[in-house]
Amino acid sequence: MAKSLREEATCPVCLELFSNPISLSCAHTFCFNCIQNWILENNESKLICPLCREVNNKSPLEEWQIRALTLLIKQHGPLLEQNLHVSDEILQFRVDMTLDAATANPFLVLSDDLKSVQCGNICHNPMEDLERFTQIACVLGTPRFSFGRHYWEVEVGRGKEWTLGVCKESVNRKEKSHLSSELGFWVISLKENVLRPSSFPQTAISASPDLDRVGIFLDVEMEEVKFFDVRNDVLIYTNSQLSSLEALRPFFCPELPGECDSGAPLSLCP
Repeated sequence: MAKSLREEATCPVCLELFSNPISLSCAHTFCFNCIQNWILENNESKLICPLCREVNNKSPLEEWQIRALTLLIKQHGPLLEQNLHVSDEILQFRVDMTLDAATANPFLVLSDDLKSVQCGNICHNPMEDLERFTQIACVLGTPRFSFGRHYWEVEVGRGKEWTLGVCKESVNRKEKSHLSSELGFWVISLKENVLRPSSFPQTAISASPDLDRVGIFLDVEMEEVKFFDVRNDVLIYTNSQLSSLEALRPFFCPELPGECDSGAPLSLCP
């Protein structure tokens, strides 16, 4: 996101951040001085766009929105860049996490160390429990988070379908429902090589073909959760406007099984 914003605020002539940006009738934007120099250097009687060569018969317009964006980037550029990748500052909030077996759907199989989960074809734990999800093949992580900043990484491996993120402690665990922000789920889901966040309106994000580890950074006070492609060290998506009125839980929904085998596992990274 920071990269695209900087590109929007860069003059195509001098390749620097805009200074007194103006837009031509062809909709291309330049620094005022760059256009002035362009006219003088080319000795043109008409204003011709340096990019598309269209003759502009109307007077250039001052671009106040571009001017404001440029000022924002000049003031906060380092902060924007910092949030693009998994920085050392984020890594210091890494938490030691395990899966909460009491919440696991009966068809899920958890490792002995409670660090890995996959979905099978057999009901392994049919015992009724108020905390257990019965209609969604998912499990929650522990600890609960009511304040502060927290970071963890999940190995998704060869999984082609999965969902990761956080949810409210109070989400309905006995009914099948959409994993939407309105219902207390702030997650991203992979299906058919496309990542979809739970926020509305929903957007589609192309998944990197080598996406195998997802980093999750929860900032309770800022009410947002960020998702990172750890291998490529890039920000995938930021889900904001989380509810901080109750505890939040890490959320894991592994791939459903095929006809002959179990689904691919999700594993918490050390």
